[in-house]
Amino acid sequence: MLDLVFENQTGDVPPADGWSEEFFRSVIEQAGNQLGLANKKIELGLYLVLPERSQELNKQYRQKDKPTDVLSFPLNEHGLEEYGILPLGDIFICLEVAQQQANEMNIPPNQELARLAVHGLLHLLGYDHELSSVEEKKMIDLQEKILEAIFKNLNI
Repeated sequence: MLDLVFENQTGDVPPADGWSEEFFRSVIEQAGNQLGLANKKIELGLYLVLPERSQELNKQYRQKDKPTDVLSFPLNEHGLEEYGILPLGDIFICLEVAQQQANEMNIPPNQELARLAVHGLLHLLGYDHELSSVEEKKMIDLQEKILEAIFKNLNI
């Protein structure tokens, strides 16, 4: 079960088949199921932000003064796992950067947004591609496996 706080801070209206709360809920739930979290209550926030907000957060927490595609902030709250509750933290996706990346890769925006949501979720679960090339391969391989199933299930 997913307890999702979703907020579109961009002011943009999602396309009918696009990046709505339902879209992200489906992506996160499917990823969670593949990660063995089906019997847990996952709690997380997912925020679509403007480049200015992304840059502000990136500068404040990563000392990189530029917008980025996705930022994750783990909650690191322990002790609730025994009750089946997994409070994970927050994911911030910069919609504009995601759309630019989708255009550059010539893929549908929903594929890129799903990739960023799964990438953020993996970070919240403790995966970190910046630790080493071994950890990067482990995380990206898992991410791609999860996305393959999600793309098939969502037909994107």
